Amino acid sequence: MDKEYEKRIKKIIGEAIRIERERNGFTQAELAEESSLHLNFIGQVERGEKAATIISLYKICLALGLSMGDFLQQIKL
Repeated sequence: MDKEYEKRIKKIIGEAIRIERERNGFTQAELAEESSLHLNFIGQVERGEKAATIISLYKICLALGLSMGDFLQQIKL
């Protein structure tokens, strides 16, 4: 997998997280609190600067009331 493809995947996942966060009426700080992740990390993931691990993605999905399966089906990588 090349670097450009990795960048694209991070952007797609980050954008999907942002959309779901806003749909749920959460700020980044609220999502960070609900998912027990750092505020800076949430921002970096949403901007596609950092890749979410499986564990962090699970925590984010849980906080947003989504299963990981549903989330991944929505973004259709």
